[in-house]
Amino acid sequence: MVAADQAWGIGKRNALPWPKLRGDLAHFKRVTCEAPEGQRNAVVMGRKTWESAEVAGRPLPRRLNVIVTRPNISVLGAKLVVPEGVVVAGSLDEAVAVSGVANVFVVGGAELFRAAFVHPALRWVYLTRVAGDFDCEVAIPDLDAAGFQRVAWDGEVASIDNGVAYRIEKLTPPRRT
Repeated sequence: MVAADQAWGIGKRNALPWPKLRGDLAHFKRVTCEAPEGQRNAVVMGRKTWESAEVAGRPLPRRLNVIVTRPNISVLGAKLVVPEGVVVAGSLDEAVAVSGVANVFVVGGAELFRAAFVHPALRWVYLTRVAGDFDCEVAIPDLDAAGFQRVAWDGEVASIDNGVAYRIEKLTPPRRT
């Protein structure tokens, strides 16, 4: 699940560069929390996303939070410490292999997205296309140019929140040979 502006920008100063998009946040919560009875989904994020203002080192409720970071990464000279119930993985493959979850959602940052977009387990991408160019410092690859295709689904939304227009789409990855 990713939100990107028209230049494929996703972040600035370790935060989202546009105002909160209530509809997008509701979609994110609904999709990442919906799991079959007795199961839960996993949200996979990099360390910087975990530490960002949006997450602020607090687990997203009702989902298994998986933080991907290089082994023995130190933050201000200390090993990354996470709350009980949060899993630390050394790679995207390790995060995807977490057992006991219904679905795995990669939610940031850019390095993980790049790996996820070519990962063999990728089934689809939920993309929020944010109108405008927000002069981002961090971007993802152009998914249109990479061959991702928009598919019809009942959750597609076009809206405006806080003066920002956006569209939530579902994309399938290009066929791999």
